[in-house]
Parts: sequence; structure tokens; C-alpha cells
Amino acid sequence: MKDILPKEYPFVHIYTQKGVHQPVIIKANTEGLCVLMNALVTAIAQRDCHGVAEVFDGEAEVFEVRVQMVSTHEELSPLPYEEQK
Repeated sequence: MKDILPKEYPFVHIYTQKGVHQPVIIKANTEGLCVLMNALVTAIAQRDCHGVAEVFDGEAEVFEVRVQMVSTHEELSPLPYEEQK
């Protein structure tokens, strides 16, 4: 059974792509979108630090969304969770 949190808590779920050229889907309540928007603005305004949003997923577990500003295509790779070979 899923835990129930008050609706004032920031809920966000970010669904990854199902395949190449497929959309990434973000589902969130108003509070979740505001926290995410603040993380985006922080990353833009303060380029030397990351924007961070602490939000809850559908299972009522807290996680961080980190927004990092990059300047080049090379900075986009590798993915932070890929193992280095």
C-alpha cells in the first residue's frame, strides 16, 4: 500500500524515455513544479552551483532532482550513473 502524504508536499515523477526520440514525461503537483522551477532558476542564476529540488515520488519516498548547467556537448556525457569503462 502506498503511503499518503499531504497534498502540500512537492510530488514529482520523472519518467525516462522508452526509446530513442521519445519524450521524457514529468508529472507533478503545483508544489513539485515550483520546487523544480526553483532548481532550474538556481542553476541558471548561480552557474557554479547546482539547482537541487527535494521532492517525493509516487511511493512517498523523498529524492533529489539535480539541475546542472553545462556549456558544451562534451559536458553532457557520460551520464552520471553510467559506469566508466
